[in-house]
Amino acid sequence: MIVKPSISFLTTDSDPMLLTDAQTITTSLTGNPAFTTPNPPLSDVTAAKDEFAMALANAANGGIELTAIKNDKRAVLVALLRNLATYVQVACNGDLTVLLSSGFPIQKPQRNPIGVLPAPASLTVSLGARSGELDAAMPPVFGASIYNWRLARADAPAVFVQTAQTTAASTSFGNLVPGVAYIAQVNAVGAAGPSDWSQPVSQMTV
Repeated sequence: MIVKPSISFLTTDSDPMLLTDAQTITTSLTGNPAFTTPNPPLSDVTAAKDEFAMALANAANGGIELTAIKNDKRAVLVALLRNLATYVQVACNGDLTVLLSSGFPIQKPQRNPIGVLPAPASLTVSLGARSGELDAAMPPVFGASIYNWRLARADAPAVFVQTAQTTAASTSFGNLVPGVAYIAQVNAVGAAGPSDWSQPVSQMTV
């Protein structure tokens, strides 16, 4: 699982909320043994926060010039916090508990890709509702989006007489010759491609 601090608050926070979040972060990092050498230094972040707070108070009376100064001071604080988030991400080394102690909000955890799926197991093949039909089914494979099916006569296992592709973990084969034994197999397709084929399962039609 990949963990990292979220910095979306730097653009979505109101001015007063940004001051509150910046204070939380600097307080949480001060003396924190997991973050011994903050970069940029917390003194720089605190100074920028204080200057932004003063500019915000001055801009309360309005005026284009005072508002522009306030916006400039906010930009300086945001840049420092953005760099501090990069330091925190490296220093926490993927440890969610350590990251939470920094005072930064966290991004929604991202799970590592599943990778190549295992070959399907526990495939069953049974007689269908009508003569010349076989029903195949198996437990769904986690991470699979598609299943490929193939059917061959038992006396010619390398020659596939029917194939199918489904999103469900089951399918039916029809128009088969009664009294003939058939072999069915299935594989699962995920983000990393298809799995190996399952073990073949044999069933005679009626």
